[in-house]
Amino acid sequence: MVSRVLFLSFNLAITYDFKIISDTQVPGISLVMAQNEDAFSYLTEEEDLAYLADGSVPLATDQVGDFISDAEWAHLACNYV
Repeated sequence: MVSRVLFLSFNLAITYDFKIISDTQVPGISLVMAQNEDAFSYLTEEEDLAYLADGSVPLATDQVGDFISDAEWAHLACNYV
């Protein structure tokens, strides 16, 4: 008896809620950029962070880990570049 196994492979696109830019012009500062409206609301309403004219939020680089952890608890995903 010959059995056949079918493997399906799905390529799902990953959508991140935040893009965290670590390489900025200011040493020790990272920029958090919301990628959708829910993420921006999280930054401004729940975390109560001030934002720049381009919508990004400056964050001390040593606090990025805590931000990522807090965002994950809120079911938001981060792309750290």
